[in-house]
Amino acid sequence: MKIFEYAQNPPVIFGAGAIGKLSEEIKKFDCKKILCVFDDGVKKAGIGRQVEKVLNDADIEYLVFDNVMADPPDTMLDEMGQAARDAEIDCVVGIGGGSSMDTAKAISILQKHDLPIRQYLNLDGPPLTLDGGVPVILIPTSSGTGSEVTRMCIVSNVEANAKLPIFTSGSLAIVDPELSKSAPAGVTANTGLDAFAHAAEAITANNGNPYSEVLAVEAIKRIAKYLPVAFVDGNNIEARTEMSLAANWAGIAFSLTDVHIGHASADSIAASYHTPHGLNCAWVTPAVLQLVATKVPEKVKLIGVALGVDIAEEDSPEEIGKKTADACRLLMKKVGVKSLEEYEFDRNVIITKGALYAANHPLRFNCPVEIDEAAASFILSSAYDDYK
Repeated sequence: MKIFEYAQNPPVIFGAGAIGKLSEEIKKFDCKKILCVFDDGVKKAGIGRQVEKVLNDADIEYLVFDNVMADPPDTMLDEMGQAARDAEIDCVVGIGGGSSMDTAKAISILQKHDLPIRQYLNLDGPPLTLDGGVPVILIPTSSGTGSEVTRMCIVSNVEANAKLPIFTSGSLAIVDPELSKSAPAGVTANTGLDAFAHAAEAITANNGNPYSEVLAVEAIKRIAKYLPVAFVDGNNIEARTEMSLAANWAGIAFSLTDVHIGHASADSIAASYHTPHGLNCAWVTPAVLQLVATKVPEKVKLIGVALGVDIAEEDSPEEIGKKTADACRLLMKKVGVKSLEEYEFDRNVIITKGALYAANHPLRFNCPVEIDEAAASFILSSAYDDYK
């Protein structure tokens, strides 16, 4: 067995009602002036008011930025980073999905490192690792990105039209499944399938390890069972709790292994059509599983069994890949995922432009199959043609 490392970072407070712990934890960090960042959806759901009530009840001074943009652009982050500097905040609380949590991480970075943030985005090599300047508390309101426990801070380089990571970590995660009850059915589906993609790619990555594998397999079991339930009944707290746990564990899993060609292919679709990240991951994941089964069938078998697939001992790698991919597509159907064709996206753009993008993405090196334009084209053409 190869040498590998694992650690739990940051600490996690998990459970219904955990949001009530926020003020207590802020005081442990000895912070006096807080910046809360979230998007309009969190604001409309009333979650922002819940957080503000906790802070008001504890007499903690805070500012609010409630206009977080999806796939946070570097220009917005520079603006917020400078505003936070001017206000002399000493803690950032990110509430929402991946974009809000990425925004919080980036603002903290800019309390220690000079603007603009674009200078820290590496277009041609591995991501830079940067410490934040103030504590970051991350509170997810959906069950998908796992950003509360990953070192990923995804920033959109507006000039290059590329989403790029910086490695940095939050200081504390507070995961309260009650907060995810307000997520609409479509968001529930997309974020849940994002978590599935994280787990599947963690299991099959070249950088995979036994610790991540255990967490990822358990995450997939929960997603297979509880995502359709949460999609149909958003108020089902058992399903919301299990999905919050699944997303959190999938986040820990892939933070230690990184993802691979699935996310590179998903980003290629986003580059052309700016569709939600989890939806893009859903479209490409079945084909990714079929492709990597040719090299790591035992890993794909783990995923298939976790999805409830009956895989025989004598099944070939191709059969394992197809059965697991079909089970993934069935899960997508259960949660109402429309096809690329139904969105009326240009097939040639998806496949030709997308394959060039994915085949040159740094994540390709973490895939067990050598990725060239032909392999990337297979993934994207299958995503378009085989899910109707």
